[in-house]
Amino acid sequence: MAFLSLHPEQRSYWSAFPFDGFVPENGVGVHDPSICDFDGHYVCLNTNGNGFGMMRTSTDLIHWHVDGPVLPATPDWLQKAMPQHRSIWAPEAIRHGRDGLRMYYCASAAFGHNNSWIGVAECPHFNLLKPTDGWIDLGLIIDSKEGRDNFNAIDPSILVDAKGRQWMFFGSYWSGLYVAELDPTTGKLLHSDRSDMTLVARNPLDKANGIEAASAVYRDGFYYLFANYGLAAQGVRSTYQIVVGRSASPNGPFVDSQGRTMVEGGHEDVLKTSSPMFGPGGGAAFRDSKGRWLLSLHYYDGRKPWHGQVWGVPTLQVRDLLWSPDGWPLPGLPIMPESNELNRHPQKSPVGHWRHQGDFGAVSEVDIRRDGTFEIEGKRRGKWSRTGDELKLTWDPDSAFTDTVQLAYAGNYYIGRNTSNQIIRGVRVGRRSR
Repeated sequence: MAFLSLHPEQRSYWSAFPFDGFVPENGVGVHDPSICDFDGHYVCLNTNGNGFGMMRTSTDLIHWHVDGPVLPATPDWLQKAMPQHRSIWAPEAIRHGRDGLRMYYCASAAFGHNNSWIGVAECPHFNLLKPTDGWIDLGLIIDSKEGRDNFNAIDPSILVDAKGRQWMFFGSYWSGLYVAELDPTTGKLLHSDRSDMTLVARNPLDKANGIEAASAVYRDGFYYLFANYGLAAQGVRSTYQIVVGRSASPNGPFVDSQGRTMVEGGHEDVLKTSSPMFGPGGGAAFRDSKGRWLLSLHYYDGRKPWHGQVWGVPTLQVRDLLWSPDGWPLPGLPIMPESNELNRHPQKSPVGHWRHQGDFGAVSEVDIRRDGTFEIEGKRRGKWSRTGDELKLTWDPDSAFTDTVQLAYAGNYYIGRNTSNQIIRGVRVGRRSR
């Protein structure tokens, strides 16, 4: 069988690693997508680039309907604070009450300055048939000012913890990412004096401290903080990559698998550039009403121009979010017809021909053989073993170097980490091996 056929309704989505270049319907021109599940339908908010955050709705995460901006005009308070306002950034919606939504959003005076504002709007009775109706702006939550504050009030993301308390993660560059508790009733800071603001992550590997787009979720006793290292909005020159740490508390400290805090630069990689998917990030992890863990993001599509001389148009993507046995998130495939197709063709054995990638780098062809060996393009060899859904690929001549991965999608995909803790992934491409 051949899994790499193209779906007739989609434009070509060739990618070095299969399916990274999938483009959902009406998914072009999207930055900072945040998705929530509302009664089995998906609501996506994203940076529009001109005006208020754009809303899209979908029933399957593949076909999206563009509904328009959430609010028709800039709120008066924000217009007064920033008369030259052009665009709302990074809106995020969360469920509020039985049938309402709240939207958190931000605006900044200019790139490279930390004169920024975070606000909140609310739709008390959200109607999927008229999703942009009934929204009311509730005003400012927090701001930052150049010369006064050493943080940047952008990229709000809301976590509801295991006890129902609400926390807002935010920040960018300057001193890093912060968290502060919210009042669930008002949607605003519980401590208006900012006394509980806690630094939770920095990027000391970058002199400019390039880190932003925080999002957090709770799973099995841990809070997971996702963030983006690097630079966005540069098309194929964007260096965004998604990283993660975890904590037993919503206000940290968040650490990596070695116990290093994210304030010190500790993190685990989740997703990086893999052509034509450049600079993936700007999204959020979430769990839908079906119990699936998912990751929304944008990437810059290296096959298409964006504006002027900039190549790589921002594009929406939603991926399965998988989990390792020790509880760390791993990137699944994009939600798309072919990922569904993989699940419909279960494989009892890993024996076969695979497309293999380490640390989002070069992609190689690997044959996994019945005799317990594997070969990569006739150059390197090794031995494999399997215990349940765990597959180990031990490379020769260095038998100490092992890729430990989990089989998923009915045995047609593997994902895990190697001895150096780099992401390893592979997808079966259909041709049977010896």
